[in-house]
Amino acid sequence: MSYLNNFILLGDFLSHLVESKKKASTISMYKHDLKQFFEWLNESHPNIPSEILPGDKKYYDEYFTYLKEKNLSEANLRRVASHLNGMLKYYSLTDDIGLLQATTKKQRALTDTDFITESDASILLDSVISHEHLSDIQLQIHKYIGPRNHSMFILMLRYGLTINEVVSLNIQDINFAQNTLTVNTGKSKRTLELSKHDKKTIYDYLLTIPLLFRPKDYTNDPLFISFHPQKMVYWYDYNLNKPKRISIIGTKRMIEREVKRSGIQAIVRSTHFRNSCILNKIHDGYSNEHIIYYFGLSSRHALYRFKRYLKTK
Repeated sequence: MSYLNNFILLGDFLSHLVESKKKASTISMYKHDLKQFFEWLNESHPNIPSEILPGDKKYYDEYFTYLKEKNLSEANLRRVASHLNGMLKYYSLTDDIGLLQATTKKQRALTDTDFITESDASILLDSVISHEHLSDIQLQIHKYIGPRNHSMFILMLRYGLTINEVVSLNIQDINFAQNTLTVNTGKSKRTLELSKHDKKTIYDYLLTIPLLFRPKDYTNDPLFISFHPQKMVYWYDYNLNKPKRISIIGTKRMIEREVKRSGIQAIVRSTHFRNSCILNKIHDGYSNEHIIYYFGLSSRHALYRFKRYLKTK
């Protein structure tokens, strides 16, 4: 049920707040505000996939319009915006959507800790397909999910896709004949050229999936699908008659596990992968227009922090 899937997203974020030592009263208010948002989202936009958060700012603006029509006070609107921003930041969406409410607080300058080094990225990619530090049971599972995870890491580390973008990809978005990948966020659509090696890696991943569960060519079947480790089978949504899409939460946890298994010392997330891709494009001399299109950015203002960082090097 869509409603329950939304609460999985909410539950994971609330667990993060508990681990961050937030007060019980604060967590209770987060839960109240975000629960109401998901209730509105399910009622107003039931067509939005339940495994992901909307990647377009227009849905959040629409929600605030709805709240204003209910005569919510400015103080309450600011609180709701703050809570939504917290959740969007947790799911690495603030870089694309931006803050939902203007703030006078100056944006923090980027430092070395906001990026992943080429060395660590290489170690991480090699580790994802290795059998190092896996138990016998994990080895059995790895032969099913290793190629999928490797393909997802390639798109994040080499092409700067966000978790939300990777999870939202459908099989029809990749053109194996032309080596291209189309990323459609709802607010923008861009086509990226894949290297032949990376294209083949994704193609080989699909071949590891039994035909019964494999995403069907030229359809909106998800490109990256869920796996049930206890039953050792791929999830299939019989109501929709298609494989079940891997979730944002599942992807986020997968990244955390693989980073830990790789042994790299840096604490990195998908945001670090994207930051490094953007920085490399700027360093290589690509135009602002090309970079804005390539990463689906809203404006050139998003590039200023990266350029200021490069000036310190």
